Amino acid sequence: MKLVCCICGMEINDINKNVNSAAFSKCNQGEAINFCPFCGAAKEHLLESNNYIINAKNGDLEKVSLKILDHAVKLELFNADFYNKAAALAKDINIRNMFKHLSRIERIHANIHMRLGSFTELPKLTEIRYDKYKSDLELLEQAKLREKHAVEYYRKYMNSIDDNNIKQVLEVLMSVEEEHIVLLSN
Repeated sequence: MKLVCCICGMEINDINKNVNSAAFSKCNQGEAINFCPFCGAAKEHLLESNNYIINAKNGDLEKVSLKILDHAVKLELFNADFYNKAAALAKDINIRNMFKHLSRIERIHANIHMRLGSFTELPKLTEIRYDKYKSDLELLEQAKLREKHAVEYYRKYMNSIDDNNIKQVLEVLMSVEEEHIVLLSN
């Protein structure tokens, strides 16, 4: 079976359906593909054709929408960077793998925002060190705070966006971030 995620545009098949599996509380099993393994979008956003990838409805988004998307790119890139560095600091192999997989998913989320805002260059981010977190528990707590911040960001600004397609994508990504909080809490 081959599906395409209308949120991130990635093709999902039997070979890659469990990529990033450590970032999900459940795996895609057998023929049942319940979520996109690349961005985390739920099954209803997976289609049998790639003719429909959600994009902004028009090329001229309002400045406020572009600003929200720009900040969302940065938020997701900072979270991806955190997870990448946390993976190197984590002592438990399962937590390390979860952080690696979460890093890849957050980077896909940033790519989605870049596509929606038609941004062509990655922003320059300040380098942050995370070696002050000395235990896996501290890293997990920091990860939960970051995911909660992402959920709050999407919830706060979703209704300020004028494009319904972008609102839909933000809703989907907000639910993915909520799922990350559950995963990090277990």
